[in-house]
Amino acid sequence: MLLNLIKTKEIVFHHPGPKKLHMFPSVESIELVEQAKLLGVILQNNFNVNSHVSYVLTLCSQRIFLLKRLRDQGLNYRQLDTVFQAIVVSRILYALLGWAPFLIKNLREELMPFSREHIDMALLLKL
Repeated sequence: MLLNLIKTKEIVFHHPGPKKLHMFPSVESIELVEQAKLLGVILQNNFNVNSHVSYVLTLCSQRIFLLKRLRDQGLNYRQLDTVFQAIVVSRILYALLGWAPFLIKNLREELMPFSREHIDMALLLKL
């Protein structure tokens, strides 16, 4: 097996804190990164999920805009709900068991506007 050194990244996970890490030196041509995207989930070296939640919120906002355009084009509520499940809920739930334990309170609150009840009301009231 040959490694593609251009695409290969190294990430070292550690608990956040003032401790100095003592690591083995990196391989010369492999970049040491603080975060990496693996199977669609952004992993950070300090076990935070801020970057991933921000990425998911951006995607969901764009998809809500698409839902509003589809509503304006005449899709009924049932069809909109099906599209919502497919493009918004599925994105939030993807690998949730892997990153949800690291959510802090303010990140949970940022995800709340994408709850089903909030979206239902927005689509019904044509906001």
